[in-house]
Amino acid sequence: MEFEGEFESDLSREELWNYFTDPDVLAECAPGTDSISMESPHEVTATIAVGVGSVKPTFDVEMLVTRADRPELLEMQADGSASRNAFDAVAEMNLEEREDGGTTAHWSARTDVSGMIASMGQRALGSVTDKLVNDFFEDLEEKAKEGEFAESKLEAKPDAEASLEE
Repeated sequence: MEFEGEFESDLSREELWNYFTDPDVLAECAPGTDSISMESPHEVTATIAVGVGSVKPTFDVEMLVTRADRPELLEMQADGSASRNAFDAVAEMNLEEREDGGTTAHWSARTDVSGMIASMGQRALGSVTDKLVNDFFEDLEEKAKEGEFAESKLEAKPDAEASLEE
């Protein structure tokens, strides 16, 4: 399945970058997140509960930053498993600077979903994904506007780009 969308912010992409690459901020903003642990500058583990209709699995997720070009491109690969459910995803976000100094975040994700959650169908998964992503962007932007401290801690795995090209 493929998902995509965009989010508009009055903040500059340089201002937003620290928030998108700070696991502590991500833990506070990502809906359903129980915990996020930074294993290395390019590797994060998380526990995330996602509800689609009556199916509400809690995933153990491993995320790897595969590209990080500050302040314009962030790409991650994620694998999640839960009881009778699993997913693999590659997500990319491009931060485009607008003429007025604001930012348009273009995001896309390619996912393979299996198990009970896959039985909900792409339409149901799409509407839940849109809501979760929009809630995430709005919460993150609110923290940035409030001036909450954020520190860029994530970076691309040094050999990730080479292995993706092979």
